[in-house]
Amino acid sequence: HAIRSAAYAEVLQSVALAASSLPEPRLQTQLQELCTKVQRGSQPQVAELYALRSLFSGPPLGLSKLHASHVRALSRVLFLTPRLPAFVLRHRLRGHVLEIRHLDRALLRLGLGQLAEEELRAACYLRGLNSTHLGLAECRAWLEQWLQLSCKLQVSEVSLLANSMVLLTLNYLRAKE
Repeated sequence: HAIRSAAYAEVLQSVALAASSLPEPRLQTQLQELCTKVQRGSQPQVAELYALRSLFSGPPLGLSKLHASHVRALSRVLFLTPRLPAFVLRHRLRGHVLEIRHLDRALLRLGLGQLAEEELRAACYLRGLNSTHLGLAECRAWLEQWLQLSCKLQVSEVSLLANSMVLLTLNYLRAKE
């Protein structure tokens, strides 16, 4: 998890940098405020992330338009080899995030109450949360937030889901430590 956590700051910095190049001033301000909020240690709400979903479909934050350094950092978050060409990393990243999205929909149908403790913790870990220092209720609450976002997003918004592995996780861990 230390390898994954080391990439969080780089992902957040890449999102903040991309925010400055957005053409829509209102959305640019919203994303910059979200990044500042996360950088200062606050936990974003699912509604805040969902409101910005259109930014993650096209340039500069759509998965196919992300800078190579951003894709490499996201690859480290998902434990994918970051030493491949950017186009290969984008393809692998997209596949892994879509698989998580598919699992999220199945998990929502099954219900979190059906998961054993080990399964619940594994589900959180797969999505970026190291729940070893959290109680089951906290882990379940975080996973419910994640599912709220994941199950609303379209395939074209897969970049938001990948970046949310950092945005929803970073300060959740800090707040609980």
